[in-house]
Amino acid sequence: MGFMDKAKQLAEQAQQKLDEAQKNFNQSNSPESQPQGDAVKYDEHGRPIQEATPAGATAPPAAEPADAPAEPPAADPPPPPKPAGDANASPDPFKPIE
Repeated sequence: MGFMDKAKQLAEQAQQKLDEAQKNFNQSNSPESQPQGDAVKYDEHGRPIQEATPAGATAPPAAEPADAPAEPPAADPPPPPKPAGDANASPDPFKPIE
């Protein structure tokens, strides 16, 4: 048997195994094989939807009234002090360090 014949035979065997695995996978994921218990429903954003509120659930806290006085904005911190003496704020990057 030539090299191409062996390659073709191996490819056919691989395809048969792949088809069998796909068939088994599809059978295990069919709706008949899954239990029909409490199915969770999701909204359009993928969040689970609760059908009934749990016992003992409380209402969310009320929002603050709109006419509540707002806190005054904090004052800006003072700017940093300027360098004193011969300190250069923007030194020459090519000058050698002394």
